[in-house]
Amino acid sequence: MILRKKNLLLTAMLFAASAFMFMGCKPEEDSDTDGHMSDDVDYTVYTATDGAIHVKNNASSNMVCFYGAPSAGHIIGGVKANSTSWLKKDAAVFTETGDFMLYVVTEADYKKYYKSAPKNLDASPYTMMYAFYNKLSTNEQVYTISSLLNGAYKITLNNGTNYNVELRNQGPNGEILGYIGSMTFEKEFHLGEGEYMIFPVFKKYDRNTGEIISTYPTYSTGQLAGQAKSYEFSLDSVTLSRTFNVSEWATGINFTPSATYIKIINNADQGLQFFTGADSDAVVTSTGGKRINTSSSLVYAITMDRLTSNKYESERVAAGYRVGTNRISNIYLAGDATTTTTYKAGYLYTYTVTGSAEQGYKVTPLTEADSDGNLVLKAQEIDWSSI
Repeated sequence: MILRKKNLLLTAMLFAASAFMFMGCKPEEDSDTDGHMSDDVDYTVYTATDGAIHVKNNASSNMVCFYGAPSAGHIIGGVKANSTSWLKKDAAVFTETGDFMLYVVTEADYKKYYKSAPKNLDASPYTMMYAFYNKLSTNEQVYTISSLLNGAYKITLNNGTNYNVELRNQGPNGEILGYIGSMTFEKEFHLGEGEYMIFPVFKKYDRNTGEIISTYPTYSTGQLAGQAKSYEFSLDSVTLSRTFNVSEWATGINFTPSATYIKIINNADQGLQFFTGADSDAVVTSTGGKRINTSSSLVYAITMDRLTSNKYESERVAAGYRVGTNRISNIYLAGDATTTTTYKAGYLYTYTVTGSAEQGYKVTPLTEADSDGNLVLKAQEIDWSSI
């Protein structure tokens, strides 16, 4: 009986000691040995097979990414400082092909505000970007987080228009400083000290073409007539912040398309890729498409070349545009490598490819009759009215 009591006492002491040791050995909060942070942000470096979108973080801080808004159920992963990673293709978040707002905050702000004051995250992102998820194929686009957006100064954006707007630095194709959706107000972006020249760029996913339409406002008169609109300012110890209203940029604007669009319909026997001239790299669509599989089509945006002072060409005379496989690379859209075709900005041109490797491939352009009754390449104007 005494021995049994001693055994029970010893068992109780061992249990208490184990409980004490368990409480005293709490895992470190910032441990990420399995690729996950303690706050449930997934920092695993996924591959294109498992990933939804490809993000490059040029900043010196870890970033947390959200789908649309910084709220519960919308976290799509984290990207370590100065690194590149695919964000996981979470079936609960990425349900269908379409555009969305990629909302990015620093890891420090996430830990500080996500649970205690989520409205602070919603008011002041590190950046926001216009992004696209393609359910049917790999998205080859890389979304880059700028290193400029980290400082004691800020710009505040108010957008009471029906437009979705990107802010780019030093030109319509420059580095993205931020993005603001329509009817969105009081969004703050933190910048470092320095000189800035911002260009508003308007973007929209066109479900008819399957392509993201990108355009920018231009000056209608004066010394800068025809050139992209911009606004210059500085942030320093005297000017700590600036506030901008998108409505001021959108009043009386002339939209200038920044690309021409080429649609390839693939009715051939195998997947094709699109190339411009002698370029060895296949063109990637704005929604990340690269390979045109059999019985499908893709629309490629060909960005117009910059002329001078942020004015871009209105048309392009091009030669050697072609489609091909890894083994047959010279299926030209028009004639041969030297045949020229004129493509106008803001217009869509369609080609259909048929045939096989054994019997050869044929490219048939979509044509129409001109005023003289001659067949010419049909130019379908993109409808900008809905942007």
